Amino acid sequence: MDRFGVASVAVRRLACGLLAGAALLAVPVILAGWPVRQALAAEPAGSQPEIRFAEGTDTPTSMPGNQSRNTSTDDILGHVVESLVALKNDMSIGPMLADSWTISPDGTTYTFRLRDGVLFHNGAPVTSAEVKWSFDYLMNPHSGFECRSVFSGQRGVKVLAVRTPDPRTVVFELDHPYALFLTQMANPRCPLAVLHPSSVDAQGHWLKPVATGPYVFSEWRKGQYVRLTPFAQYKPRPEPPDGMAGAKTAYAPLRFVTIPDAAAQKSALLSGQIDAMSIDEDDQPEPDPRWHEVAGPGAAPTLMLMQTRDPLLADPRMRRAIALAVDLRNVASAVSNGQASYNPSLVPTVDRLHDASDAAGYPFDLAEAKRLLNAAGYRGQTLRIEVNRRYPEMFRLGIYMQSLLSKAGIHAELDVVEWAKQLADFRSGKFQMMAFEYSSRLDPAQIYGDVLGDKSKTPMAQWENPAARALLRSIDGVSDPARRQQTFDQIHQLMIADTPMLVLFDSPNLWLVSSRLQGFQTWSLERVRFFNVKRVAPVQEASQ
Repeated sequence: MDRFGVASVAVRRLACGLLAGAALLAVPVILAGWPVRQALAAEPAGSQPEIRFAEGTDTPTSMPGNQSRNTSTDDILGHVVESLVALKNDMSIGPMLADSWTISPDGTTYTFRLRDGVLFHNGAPVTSAEVKWSFDYLMNPHSGFECRSVFSGQRGVKVLAVRTPDPRTVVFELDHPYALFLTQMANPRCPLAVLHPSSVDAQGHWLKPVATGPYVFSEWRKGQYVRLTPFAQYKPRPEPPDGMAGAKTAYAPLRFVTIPDAAAQKSALLSGQIDAMSIDEDDQPEPDPRWHEVAGPGAAPTLMLMQTRDPLLADPRMRRAIALAVDLRNVASAVSNGQASYNPSLVPTVDRLHDASDAAGYPFDLAEAKRLLNAAGYRGQTLRIEVNRRYPEMFRLGIYMQSLLSKAGIHAELDVVEWAKQLADFRSGKFQMMAFEYSSRLDPAQIYGDVLGDKSKTPMAQWENPAARALLRSIDGVSDPARRQQTFDQIHQLMIADTPMLVLFDSPNLWLVSSRLQGFQTWSLERVRFFNVKRVAPVQEASQ
């Protein structure tokens, strides 16, 4: 689901909608067997007030990047573990446990210089030995590390060796240049976390993360909550906060509370029992001084797919006519409820590589659309648009497209199916048109790599263009941002010409946040961050 499904925020929506609505009050309530009162127990005496976040599901593991991980795991451990480098807001790479690094001229040797004075949560100093131990542990097949294949040569690159010339120097040797090596190292889904060996027992079995982040993994009551406490000896970086990079300060303990029901989450926030939750654009409460919405751009593209091997849509004139027949800018605004602007490119607007060339999309030109329809021999055949009701933005996109296409003389009908069937149809390529949303990617090369391909071998590939695939392969080992940006611009121009899909907007990140919190910000990769967030004086609580 993470690789070819909808964005992580949509996964949150799914998790939050599993059970029927129920009110969460400050009285003993059991919600589908979930002990609310225990999970929202009183804060420990003498401590700073906790910051409490509602998660739709419990984490299945405390190991970063484990194959059983989910979005909750990533949210929690993003506060606990760190890598040598970190992702910034614009998806570029910043220093974290490493102060600096150099890359050999041939692109195969990365030499990192570690920060001085960094400690693990058990008080032990961080040295190159622990960096090597962590990599060796994660790369052991028995560890269950999800991204092992990225560094083993199965996909990505093969790390031939990790050397430790001295306690503050670590050298990674690769079998070939790989532009995404540092990006993958900082992947919030499965980071190359630097861990202390005491994270495992004498037999090598996982215990809990003993890492370097601003928070310590303190308590886990399965099915109820995970509690993190500030690491008193944490040494923040000197740079300003920027994504997962820069300075991090833990002001208060954190409690990630498992509340599987969206209505119960909202009730808990409105009554002051939690401080933040994720929402979607269709689930916003009335304005109130006790809470506010925090919105920001995402990196998950919402789009309309077109099956280029369909007899009707195989003609590029037909596909371009569809693109010109609809005012896509207004559709993007309407479908996102005004929370996002039109972005016709698979390079997200938040990415440093997004430029003016990526803004070149399709004009609204009804006359040209009708001319192309006539040239393509269109005679009123029915186009079927597959949608689902589980994700409202996909359903709305289908409704708008059906209505607006009819004004150009294109007969379109909706196929409303269950999400499981739509996902199966996407993977098998059995559709004409489909409203869809990809999950966020760390780099444009990854999303282009997913949509480009040979449908005979990979039915879920959406775009068959050998020239675009060759351009993408040409920058596999190229780290220079200017060269990569130029190449992505060329690929985008080819995609606009071919029209295999209509990219509309990057799905926004929306959070409902108590006014007691100060400093909460969104991130394009849809991960919550509570470092640098303060809990200020309480506001008036909801009446009981």
